Amino acid sequence: MKDLERHNLNVIPTQPTRICILGLGNLMRSDDAMGMLTVRMLESDPRLHADVKVIEGGTLGLDLLGRLDDMTHLIVLDAIDFGAAPGTTLRCEGDDVARLPTSKSVHLLGLSDLIQVMRLMDLPKIQIVLLGVQPDNTEWGTDLTPPVKAVQNELVEAALRQIAQWSEATATPVAMGNELHCDASDPGHGNLHRSNTRFQGIRQY
Repeated sequence: MKDLERHNLNVIPTQPTRICILGLGNLMRSDDAMGMLTVRMLESDPRLHADVKVIEGGTLGLDLLGRLDDMTHLIVLDAIDFGAAPGTTLRCEGDDVARLPTSKSVHLLGLSDLIQVMRLMDLPKIQIVLLGVQPDNTEWGTDLTPPVKAVQNELVEAALRQIAQWSEATATPVAMGNELHCDASDPGHGNLHRSNTRFQGIRQY
């Protein structure tokens, strides 16, 4: 019994899973509002766990630091211009998110800065999944274009699946080399699929 007690003293408790969903975008820029509007759909979805934190991040960057520093897992929803057909969905995770070209979204620069600052502050590493969609129009306007609006439910389902996966077990980041590997799906094809969508010339630091 004493040996068992000594053994139990060496057991390290599993870190609680604290999940946050962050929507980025400008509500006055048509499809750029996709992230913000989709987190609102998630927040009102009865399947969303009550302990999942939902943040409408807008166009904020480092200002979000104090609201994320105790999170272990983060889902980011954003409109990303990666040169695909409008409504095409994109999924990136781990270090690939920080390596996305910041020109692909006006918000990615702030998100990348936020990730780097969290690392410099020696905060516990947060697991990040980015769910994006190719916008059709980001000019002034308050409505999503039809191709982007049509995939909102797909993104909601993808976020809920990711939350369920994280809730069951802690995901293990996978090194992806010096190229950026993301998953993408064409609009209208249902769930996000794995593809060879890559942005070349991105080095891993």
